[in-house]
Amino acid sequence: MAMRVGEKLSSPILRLYTYRSCSALVGRFQRIENELNLDFCREQKMSVNRRPTGGGAILMGEDQLGVALMLRDWNGYKAPRELMRHFASALCKGLLIFGIKAQFRGKNDLEVEGRKIGGLGIHSNASGGYLLHCSLLVDLDVPLMLRALNVPVE
Repeated sequence: MAMRVGEKLSSPILRLYTYRSCSALVGRFQRIENELNLDFCREQKMSVNRRPTGGGAILMGEDQLGVALMLRDWNGYKAPRELMRHFASALCKGLLIFGIKAQFRGKNDLEVEGRKIGGLGIHSNASGGYLLHCSLLVDLDVPLMLRALNVPVE
């Protein structure tokens, strides 16, 4: 979709989505075997996929919400980080409508009272299209996540 937007074959797109079944996703630069318990994922018939954006491994399913925005250009922003901050600000304003006081923190996180509720990413492609996305953790199954992802013990 972002390529079609970049090639001017489509207007900018806002896409809200979930997954029918649980899927383990890794970031663009991660090694799948380092980030996921692949034996467990196979046993659970969990699909394994890679995002075009960076960031850490996550589980997506019907209880998480994906928000993706595909744009044709920077719309006057000086850098990808500035565009991502603007996207995060819009998400925070939208969440506030539901009484959720989220803030953009660190490199790419949305937080509420110091707890991560979402991760953001950005990717540009050769056609000039840009993908901004956020994975919102609406109702995360923490025990499942701890078994599927190779999460460091802290």
